[in-house]
Amino acid sequence: MAEIKFFSLKSKKSVFVDISKCTLKTLKNGRKAAEAVEPETGVKLYKFLSKEDLKLFE
Repeated sequence: MAEIKFFSLKSKKSVFVDISKCTLKTLKNGRKAAEAVEPETGVKLYKFLSKEDLKLFE
């Protein structure tokens, strides 16, 4: 499966999360974002998606 790269502010490192564990959100302005939970600490991760990242969800 594909993975998406998030940055954890709590642990100050990059975290890769499987696409199947991410939820796709649409903001008020129409921009897409992904939300996930870090596997190690359980902290919520949030990322605005670029066009390349958005293609992984299709």
